[in-house]
Amino acid sequence: MDIDVFTATHASRWERLRELSAKRQLTGAEADELVLRYRQGATDLSQLRSSAPDPTLVSQLSIILVKARGRIGNPHDISGLDVLRFFTRTIPAALYRMRWWTLGSTLLCLLVFTATAVYCTLRPDALEAIMTPAQQQWYVDEAFAQYYSTYPNASFTAEVWTNNAFIAALCVATGITGVFPAQILFENSVVFGATAAVMANHGAAWVFWSLVLPHGLLELSCVFLAGAAGVRLLWALLVPGTRTRAQSLAHEGRSTIVVVVALTLFLLLSGLIEGFITPWNINPFVKIGIGAAACALLWVCSFYVGKLAVQAGETPTGSREELAAEVPTA
Repeated sequence: MDIDVFTATHASRWERLRELSAKRQLTGAEADELVLRYRQGATDLSQLRSSAPDPTLVSQLSIILVKARGRIGNPHDISGLDVLRFFTRTIPAALYRMRWWTLGSTLLCLLVFTATAVYCTLRPDALEAIMTPAQQQWYVDEAFAQYYSTYPNASFTAEVWTNNAFIAALCVATGITGVFPAQILFENSVVFGATAAVMANHGAAWVFWSLVLPHGLLELSCVFLAGAAGVRLLWALLVPGTRTRAQSLAHEGRSTIVVVVALTLFLLLSGLIEGFITPWNINPFVKIGIGAAACALLWVCSFYVGKLAVQAGETPTGSREELAAEVPTA
């Protein structure tokens, strides 16, 4: 094989392959041409290696083919606008789809918390089955407040973030059972209510709320959201609508993944507040205000920003093309 003649004959289509691989957006015809040029280039590379293995030319053509293969396998380049859209539209849209489930989960958990707190406050003997009066006094006087200042701020933040993210992940991952998320939410609500009762029975109710509310407003909202997201997966399996059960589960799973990303970010914010703001020696109302603002961010995203995103056509469960191609199933 004459390498110069071969190069002169095929150089134009190699250059065309390079141009198509570098384009950010391709038309349908250009996408088809990209695949065709890639196949031709792969054939040319095979001939070069077997008949005239020129190292420089083989290397140049290999680089072109690698870029083309990457363009074919991943046709969507992630840009800064894509990342911005994910955080400002996709995440709020996913939270918006979960809004009533989250609200229902929140109301049920608050009902369990209130019932437990009232019962344990009116019946102090019920708490003695868990903690002796001496243990309760020690918990109120020392253990509860010291929990927030025992470790360095950064280490404490990482610990609570990891723990809360793990609980949220369990709620989502086991949501299809329908049992485990409900168990986690119920147990957390009971423990929270019993703790509030212990503090109130010993005249330390304000200590409890001043230390819990700054981070607890957002943290508990995230736990309620995680439980709701898990149960929603079970609902998608039991009530698939116009899809098959597998399609319905996959459809809901996409949105759930976005919710998990949102939970990770909001729990990080909650961890930062618990690690740095809660133990900070400033006016408690300032700390509670910071926590309330962080919690409001989650709920505003869920109800208002998410509504705007959905109205603008955002679909966290799949692209418009995928949704339009779905075939209803009886």
